[in-house]
Amino acid sequence: MLAKLRFTQKIGLLIGIALGGLLLMVGLSIVQTQQRIEAGRQDMLKSAVESMHAIVAGFHAKAVAGEMTMEEAEKAAKEAVRVSRFGGADGRAEYFYIWSMDGVSVMHPVRPEWAGQNKTETLKDGKGRYTLKNIVAALRASPDGRAFVDTDFPRPGSDVPVPKLQYVMEFKPWNWLVGSGLYMDDVNALVRSALVETLLLGLAVLTAIGAAGVVIARSVHRQLGGDPAAAMQAMEEVSRGNLAVDLGQPPAGSLMAGLKAMVGSLRTLVSQVRASTDSISTASTEIATGNQDLSSRTEQAASSLQQTASSMEQLTGTVKQSADAARQANQLASSAS
Repeated sequence: MLAKLRFTQKIGLLIGIALGGLLLMVGLSIVQTQQRIEAGRQDMLKSAVESMHAIVAGFHAKAVAGEMTMEEAEKAAKEAVRVSRFGGADGRAEYFYIWSMDGVSVMHPVRPEWAGQNKTETLKDGKGRYTLKNIVAALRASPDGRAFVDTDFPRPGSDVPVPKLQYVMEFKPWNWLVGSGLYMDDVNALVRSALVETLLLGLAVLTAIGAAGVVIARSVHRQLGGDPAAAMQAMEEVSRGNLAVDLGQPPAGSLMAGLKAMVGSLRTLVSQVRASTDSISTASTEIATGNQDLSSRTEQAASSLQQTASSMEQLTGTVKQSADAARQANQLASSAS
């Protein structure tokens, strides 16, 4: 499939893959950011409640040690928890509360009128869930007497319920549970803010990658002088012996320009070889004609020589006959003498 793509399409595909990977990284970063924010909220809430639980345990230890009565220790513990605050993520101070494991309000700094009242069947969150029932059930099911509980309550000055995470710890000596809560609705706002920042950064990186890809693609395309597929096709035509291939007008100094020059040189060389071959063919023809004339003349000379030889044989015969006649005449002359 990739072999069928043009060079520019391959560069575009490469840039697209890089952009897709960057978008995936942005998405993962957002998920991790949300997880980190939520984990940070949980850790902050847990640490704050643990500190209050330690204060309550400290007063109980003083009562056990006889430094104060148990009633004084409980009163001091409630007062210490009542005035304590810890910083929320939105800059507002969050409070702590104490309930008995039976659902009776021991200390609630915002609702002091609830003191001594059992709110198990009346305290509901914005989704209609029984808050104290869920908290107590979570603590009883927990092996270490501590639990996170999701609830929905309006922020101060608002009637719209928003997510609020509760963290509670059981203090068994006094049958108490100490806890606090953090609103979590601003987590989405923080995530959106992080998303905007990440997207802006990602957009800047995407723009840089895209611009670099375009510049590199143009530079490589300029160096090549055209699509590499066209160069491959031209070289295949040349390898088949087609030196009349048209390479257009590629930029000077490019690969296609070099290929065009090479094809031109090959065309010139082949023309010169063809001209030399024609000259050799003409010379060969002339030599062949000369050889043919020489052969004819040689045959004529041989024929003349053959005729001369025949004449010589006849002359020899005549001379021989003359010699015989002379001998006979000599003999006759001798006999006559």
